[in-house]
Amino acid sequence: MTDKNNEHNLTPEQEKELFSNLELSYSRSKSDVWDALQDKIDAQPPSTIQPVKNRSIGKRQRLVYLSAAASLLLVLGLGLFARFYTTQVSVAAGEFVSHTLPDGSIIHLNAASTIAYAPYWWRFGRKVNLEGEAFFEVQKGKKFSVHSRLGTTQVLGTSFNILARGNAYEVLCKTGKVRVSNRQNNQVILTPGEYTKLQTSGLKKANDAKSQEAMFAWRLKKFVYNTTPLAKVFEDLERHYKVKIALKFAKVNEYHYTGLFKRSVTIDEALQIICYSFELNFKKQSKGEYVVFDRE
Repeated sequence: MTDKNNEHNLTPEQEKELFSNLELSYSRSKSDVWDALQDKIDAQPPSTIQPVKNRSIGKRQRLVYLSAAASLLLVLGLGLFARFYTTQVSVAAGEFVSHTLPDGSIIHLNAASTIAYAPYWWRFGRKVNLEGEAFFEVQKGKKFSVHSRLGTTQVLGTSFNILARGNAYEVLCKTGKVRVSNRQNNQVILTPGEYTKLQTSGLKKANDAKSQEAMFAWRLKKFVYNTTPLAKVFEDLERHYKVKIALKFAKVNEYHYTGLFKRSVTIDEALQIICYSFELNFKKQSKGEYVVFDRE
């Protein structure tokens, strides 16, 4: 019996002879196939090569930016601090204080007066705010200005007195030259010995010895008055002696006082001098409190 499974078994020699006699039909030659493959390879877009970032350089740049920003903020902060930081000097009633400014200028403050200025900004602008009364001795240099609620005084190097209390604004030039202006931009130029006082009609300039003597009296430790409203005289006594004086007489707003006496006198002596001129009486109510009234 013939084994059918062996009918198709070929020896190696037979397989070799069989394949050598086969002729396979290809429509494209080997070179054609290779050329087509090469064309497809050439047609592919070149691969995009991403550059590798240098992370150390990026961090360094960020640090530089942050450092510059921090420096800028520091400079701005210091500038704002220098511009708006102020020194304030206040003088209590009955006291006199002399204060030296950063440039060597000196301010002599009368009782119950206050000044304020920016010490760290001083080299960029010499500006003082004043409430009360003070005598200024200004060193030469850049513009020097004194600001008050009702007016401004500007100088270059001089000495002068300013009274800026309540609704009163008065300036007396002792040496040099000053320019005084009010809130309505009215201006006057004062030379030595000239005086100006703010009035409803504006600034009025005068040159008389009595005004000069009266304004400088506190520097000479005197009370000097020339037809001064009596109510103002008692206000001066309150500031100098640190007392309260109640006015209980009819003609408070009609009386004007002219006179001179030393500040070394006691409050009782001062009241006696003033009341005698107007036939008034005074009485001590308690410690630091007095009342002035009409004689019966």
